[in-house]
Amino acid sequence: MSADKKKVAVLFGGRSSEHEISIITASEIIEAMDRSLYTPVPVYIAMSGAWYTGDKLLDRGFYKTLPSGFEKVQEVVLYPTPGNRGLHKVKAKKGFSLFGGKDEDDIIAIDVFYPAFHGPYGEDGCIQGLFEMADVAYTGCGVLSSAVAMDKYFCKAMLAQHDIPTLPGVVIDKKELQKNLAGVRSRIRSSEGLEEFPLFVKPLRLGSSVGVGKAVDEASLDGALANVFRYDTKAIVEPCISELLEINVSVLEAGEGEEPSVSVVEVPVASDETLTYEDKYLRGGKGKGKGKASSGEQRLSGMAGLTRVINPVDLDVRLKDDVRSYAKKAYQVLGCGGVVRFDFMVDLEKNRLYFNELNPLPGSSAFYLWAESDPLVLYPEIISRSIEGALARKKLRAGIQSDLGFRAL
Repeated sequence: MSADKKKVAVLFGGRSSEHEISIITASEIIEAMDRSLYTPVPVYIAMSGAWYTGDKLLDRGFYKTLPSGFEKVQEVVLYPTPGNRGLHKVKAKKGFSLFGGKDEDDIIAIDVFYPAFHGPYGEDGCIQGLFEMADVAYTGCGVLSSAVAMDKYFCKAMLAQHDIPTLPGVVIDKKELQKNLAGVRSRIRSSEGLEEFPLFVKPLRLGSSVGVGKAVDEASLDGALANVFRYDTKAIVEPCISELLEINVSVLEAGEGEEPSVSVVEVPVASDETLTYEDKYLRGGKGKGKGKASSGEQRLSGMAGLTRVINPVDLDVRLKDDVRSYAKKAYQVLGCGGVVRFDFMVDLEKNRLYFNELNPLPGSSAFYLWAESDPLVLYPEIISRSIEGALARKKLRAGIQSDLGFRAL
């Protein structure tokens, strides 16, 4: 391995209902990474919270051998102290295999940490806080933008303050529901924009359509609320747009001093009225291939397995421009980093565009949108831009003075 190559720890898994999808996203990132510049180090965080690394993690079939398979990988930890140089081995295993050879050192040096999580504890600012404590370079959004992005209500409130249109919504706490179901119903129905059914009930801090329910009356509202609290302690209730068109777009950080880049838009295709977890990750299935289907549709693994129409020719140009403009503005307002995906909705009946949500670590890194952009950006470049952006931010932070000594004691 060249001494000039940067070691990039790609972290995935985690304590989330989107654990399995994170494994797929990470394997795609590792496969697409430019090996002439970087050496990927897979770091799997099990549902237990323990961290592991090793060549075995590169094989998707390995995860079906767990928990017995943990004997074949090395447990590691990142200490929240600056200057720790990388990952520390926990009870180092003799002859442990990494990078195709033997690694006898107690510390695995890491230059950049590349989170590839989806959902809580990885996409919501938690792991980013650890990176900040450890003073390491890491890709993607920072603590604040990650946390805001994962809270659907706060994200919409922030962007609404910057004239980006959003749908109304109300947040329901699980404890509130347990104490006063009738009061919760009343508060929802008396909130502006939520007076009439149908309504959507979503986990406040999850993506991938996990736990999302549609309420057409009070009975189904009760059922949707009961279901959503299986996945989160807070829910958001929003109006249901009867004639809906979803439009997604990706934004990618550029070089120092340059404006972020914006991809072409896509229209995801649902099998029902709304996109489900199965739509996003299971409909493509094995054997569908990696080529394009007709009419601009694609069926790939991971998030890219979703049936979609990329840059549809019959979509109003002004609508495309509005989506791209709002996404770029939102990226800058929230202080995002790396590659993200913004999801918008169009109320076709009222001809109105609304911001829906932000995915700070999008499935498959939204590479399928950049492959169709002009100029196109290939997957390895998306990864490289994210890594170089992380190194640049680390260098910028190094100039901040924090130690003022003991002067007030």
